[in-house]
Amino acid sequence: MLALVAEGLENKEIGHRIGLSEQAVKEHVSALLRRLAVRNRAALAEIATELKIAGTTDLRPEWLSYIYQQSPVMSAVVHGPNHVFVSANDAFRRAAGGGEIIGHAFIDVFPANPHGLPILDEVLATGLPKVIHEIPGRWLRSTEIDDGYADVSLQPLPGPETGISIAVVDVTEQVRHRKDHTELSSEQLALLDLVPSGVVVLDARGAVLKVNRAAQSLLGGGPYKDVSAESAKPYQLRDAVTGRDLPPMEVALTRALGGEPVHDLRIRMFLPALGRDASVRIDAAPVMAAEGNVRGVIAAINEVAQEPLSA
Repeated sequence: MLALVAEGLENKEIGHRIGLSEQAVKEHVSALLRRLAVRNRAALAEIATELKIAGTTDLRPEWLSYIYQQSPVMSAVVHGPNHVFVSANDAFRRAAGGGEIIGHAFIDVFPANPHGLPILDEVLATGLPKVIHEIPGRWLRSTEIDDGYADVSLQPLPGPETGISIAVVDVTEQVRHRKDHTELSSEQLALLDLVPSGVVVLDARGAVLKVNRAAQSLLGGGPYKDVSAESAKPYQLRDAVTGRDLPPMEVALTRALGGEPVHDLRIRMFLPALGRDASVRIDAAPVMAAEGNVRGVIAAINEVAQEPLSA
């Protein structure tokens, strides 16, 4: 009933649509007015719109501006085959240089990002949403136009207007931080491969940045997943003495990511690459940034003689 009122239909039209008398519809509308504590049908239509957008009527009206217009997520809507901007929030306008972009085509607003056009064309043609991670581009970052990376979500909008909603999150600093870790010199890479112990290097998110040759002989050649409770399951981690399963928080790499150095941790684990169990010693140390945050982990993994299980 609320949705039909929001369409602007009169009581007689609503009754015809759903098979009720005009009087019955009038009573339903009156009940809605009382229940939602509003005075007229226009207010009911506003509530229906809010429900469609937010899924609830508990949002305070003053919050809506923060959800879209003042959100730090860059948001905009483009329309038509030329992808002309019809809406943009403050963050998106700032990224575009702060000038007026409504009524202008995407390529005119972002001439340094022509690779975005084929992606918009694809979403428009297929009608399917698309999420792109760490796409490179140039936009106004801080005080000047700069190269950066962004996670972009594109959502086609229903109806004949062929619109696309764009949401952009700047991930430049995270990408640069990771690249700083991964771009080791050739000397550093060669040195890690000469170390007889298995060495694994992680970034602060638990992403595997480097696995030296000795570690690859145990863990395989990759690809390697981020360290997590899920990615640890195939290794069947167990206490070396009791044989009990180890919770994720007891595993050396997870503890080190939390800032705790780990020394001489003995565990049993299954090595999928070799198809067998092994007893290993793990030593792991967090690498701290200047501000005191964990920016990575370096771990040494060595196979050792199996400990006998206790009774």
